[in-house]
Amino acid sequence: ASCADCLRRGPQCAWCFQEDFLHGSGLSRRCDLPENLRGRGCHPEFMEQSEVKVEVNATLGSTQVSPRDVSITLRPGSDASFIVAVKQLERYPVDLYYLVDVSASMQENLNHTVGVALSLRMMEHTSDLWLGFGSFVDKPVSPYINVHPSKISNPCSDYEIRCRPAHGFHHVLSMTGNMSEFTRVIKRQRISGNMDTPEGGLDAMLQAAVCQVIGWRPEAKRLLLLMTDQPSHLALDSRLGGIVVPHDGLCHLENNVYTGSTRMDHPSLGQLSDKLLENHIYSVFAVEKLQYQWYEELVRLLPGSYLGKLGLFQAPTLIDLVVDAYKRLLSEVAVSVSVEDEAVSRFWVSISPVCPHGSTAKDRSCSGVQPGQMVNTNTHLHCATLSKKDMHGLQQHLTTCNSYFIHKL
Repeated sequence: ASCADCLRRGPQCAWCFQEDFLHGSGLSRRCDLPENLRGRGCHPEFMEQSEVKVEVNATLGSTQVSPRDVSITLRPGSDASFIVAVKQLERYPVDLYYLVDVSASMQENLNHTVGVALSLRMMEHTSDLWLGFGSFVDKPVSPYINVHPSKISNPCSDYEIRCRPAHGFHHVLSMTGNMSEFTRVIKRQRISGNMDTPEGGLDAMLQAAVCQVIGWRPEAKRLLLLMTDQPSHLALDSRLGGIVVPHDGLCHLENNVYTGSTRMDHPSLGQLSDKLLENHIYSVFAVEKLQYQWYEELVRLLPGSYLGKLGLFQAPTLIDLVVDAYKRLLSEVAVSVSVEDEAVSRFWVSISPVCPHGSTAKDRSCSGVQPGQMVNTNTHLHCATLSKKDMHGLQQHLTTCNSYFIHKL
């Protein structure tokens, strides 16, 4: 009955819009296979058919991902394939945010030399290392802290030690390449105190992931290092303190202090995982050996995370852990394609990586990829045939499916 209905029947169908074609016959005769229409006298220039167009924008080159973007035009029911090549680089810019538990039990672990030592060691792997710093303890409400007035201002008053007040998260230093400044910041840190054993590490991690003031660079590999000697509170733990509002996943820093700590629950593991992935952040847990098993269960639920066991938080041991995590995490290459919610019913995407020699294929990724090696990813796109109900109100999609992919490693 119409060109749209014809093309919707399948990718092989074509519609002849030549005015004098089969004069006097029904409209249905205008829909057929291209060769049949030509045989009945329809000229090719008057034929609308299901062409597939894949356009690669070669002007946006990348030393790592090629092509950087692809524009595809499909008819409903048709398919297209293309290859994304990803090269593992020798050196990446690296942002490392140093998130430290400053509760009293961590007093001996604020190592002042770690910044310079880590910078020197990481020079073997990157020529562009930036560091940031933040601290956390726990939610500053009862029963997690002692709410006696003398204890709020100085949780360590019983021990004749001057401590800082407990806090959920304090952002201290935005990303900087100035290692001397990083060292000065660590030297100025003081411990704090709380009542219960678990700490608020997951609360602090989410803020470090989503707050712009942290200063994550777009082009850098992002590492979030959490250092603690205790387990972390999980979602719903805050009910004991009368906090029942779920975390909203947003940034709540005022004057670099987390203000949502007393108003919202700890984030769930799923919520934290989504925010880390959304912001392309690898998490590294440096934990005391007695807590290793607890965090071993945790990291299984956080993709792109790495766990290290430390007997003492000494600079050489901590640096070895960070370097090992960097090498391990960045040896995995994966390409993902996201489809907008309203387009999910129209597109089907398949990704299949071809891993280089010596690496291991797992699901949609390659692990153990060495610097200089290339991972080629076969990407197949199918544009579904739409029903009349699906097409109601979507006239722009009656004859074509247009998609624009940007691949981000």
